[in-house]
Amino acid sequence: MRGRRLDVLLMVLAAALLSQAAPAQTPGKITQVRVYQGQALVTRQIDFEATKGPQDVTVTELPDQIIPQSLYATGSAQLSIRAVRFRATATETEPRPEVQALDDQMKAKQKDIRRIESELSVLEARGAFLDKLGQFAATKVDEEMQKGTLNPGALQETATFVFEQREEIAQKTLALEGEKEAIEASLSTLERKRRELTHGSNKVMRDAAVSLDAAKAGPAKVDLSYLVSGVSWSPAYSVRLNDKHNRIRLEYHAALSQMSGEDWGDVELTLSTSHPKMMATAPLLTPLRISLIPKEQQEQRLADQGTYTEKRRELQQQIRGKKGGPAGPRGDRGPVGMGMGGAGMMGGGMMGPAPPAFQAPSEDDALNANVFAAQLQNIELTAPDEVVRMSRAMGATGAEGLAVDYPIPGLISIPSRRDQQMLSIAKLDLKATFNYVAVPLLTDYVYRTVECVNDSDYPLLAGPYNAYVEGAFAGRGMLPIVAHGQGLTLGFGSETQLRGSRELLEKTTTVRGGNQVVQYSYRLALRNYMDKPTKVRLWDRLPQTQDKQVTIQILEPSVALSTDAVYLAQHRARGLLRWDVEVPAKASGADAYQVKYQFQIEFDKNFDIGELPSSVAEVMRKDMDMLKAIQASPGALR
Repeated sequence: MRGRRLDVLLMVLAAALLSQAAPAQTPGKITQVRVYQGQALVTRQIDFEATKGPQDVTVTELPDQIIPQSLYATGSAQLSIRAVRFRATATETEPRPEVQALDDQMKAKQKDIRRIESELSVLEARGAFLDKLGQFAATKVDEEMQKGTLNPGALQETATFVFEQREEIAQKTLALEGEKEAIEASLSTLERKRRELTHGSNKVMRDAAVSLDAAKAGPAKVDLSYLVSGVSWSPAYSVRLNDKHNRIRLEYHAALSQMSGEDWGDVELTLSTSHPKMMATAPLLTPLRISLIPKEQQEQRLADQGTYTEKRRELQQQIRGKKGGPAGPRGDRGPVGMGMGGAGMMGGGMMGPAPPAFQAPSEDDALNANVFAAQLQNIELTAPDEVVRMSRAMGATGAEGLAVDYPIPGLISIPSRRDQQMLSIAKLDLKATFNYVAVPLLTDYVYRTVECVNDSDYPLLAGPYNAYVEGAFAGRGMLPIVAHGQGLTLGFGSETQLRGSRELLEKTTTVRGGNQVVQYSYRLALRNYMDKPTKVRLWDRLPQTQDKQVTIQILEPSVALSTDAVYLAQHRARGLLRWDVEVPAKASGADAYQVKYQFQIEFDKNFDIGELPSSVAEVMRKDMDMLKAIQASPGALR
């Protein structure tokens, strides 16, 4: 009796120990997702019954695009997280249901192919048998002909049978080969879909073991977070101009690509422009030492605002580890900076070495960041005063470091699939100033342009937009980065009822003392086919030169140039001409509205105007960037 009681007691004790040792296993529920450019931070909530003391909670069904070194966990008040370990186990079947469905379809296709190949082999054997039968019949015919006992009826019956059988075999072979080709094509499509879903990964079960201590038994919660790749988003816009042309409706969308390998169902979704860098230590700043040299030895550097701004932007990117620069936490060579589950963060962290993207910044990284920063300060110290002043006035130091989060209202479901998914971020109603803009040097068309200020709480990222006027599609354009309070110019296509033209009327050359004076006369014309007068901004340009021995001046135009303060401050000095005119109704043909002007170039008579330099395109690109920055500055909209 005593022995039996002991056995029962041991069994109860063993069951209790097994129950205590058995870790909780659950996939949990994905509750929050923060999408970056190229990655997403996913948070799963795991609810379980904790037992007092040390224990493990295993989170199963992790996605194939998980970045294992990014795993970290937080727990409710009574829990102390000791370590998080990632585990990958090979399996015979793919754990994801959608991939299992593809595998089942592929197996069925492969089975059909084997069936067809078997039927084709049977038909081939029948053909070989008919070959032997034909040879036997031919030999028999020869023998009977020699004996004079040939039976024509039997010969015809045999020949008919052979040819009917061959025709049947040929038809069935052709049909089966066609069916096989179709199945192989379908199988190839399924294999491609599977590769897209799995990114070529093997059949692996992925889970995370969270080791923790519970101060007491009872309901508990753990949040497991990790980064996944295969996810990105980009902005897209629809802009609608109302019938009064005084307001626009800007619809801010996000085109989301989600190929992480897991579906997100009813989650809190946030779109972010920042990067998931979680460094614990501030970078070390070293002293900067400069030296002086004689002015005659100083080279002229960064003398124009465009070059100055571009060099500053490039150095700022290199300091932050972009554009291939080694500074920062290796953000240039990998998807994130310092690994969120790095060594020591959770009393044990990850097993195995971390990839480069998750290594902490090295001393070389910090040194290179300081070197790039020294170069940045050096161009600030040596650039001409006017260049720095113009860059500051344009607000050109800008939006490279713009980091903002866009929380999507409510809960949203985003499946993992190949095609892009469109989300709505915000709908903004902005006050607009409407203009017609004519640049007859570049085009005969006159374009509808709207100027507004982003007075919303949302910074706008660079992205494409579709423009609509009174519900009709008007064209496509590109929206620049627009911060809160910054100006914004949008195009709404051409106005079919307006046209512009430009004509060189006359050129005269005279000699004045030792100089040659060349005068040019131009006529700009605007035609208005509408029943009402229309205000138009008319643009043209004068040539520019850095040669102080050449003078260029505009003579009295037939219509005064614009007196807009921004135009005079930012454009006039660059040789750009602007007229703010009102074109009468039905002004066309001989009645077209005209602006005439002259300008002259004076230079040494022993010289002449040369060909354009090879660098003209690069210089104009820099000028275009500068003018866009002026156009987007808050004070530019008048």
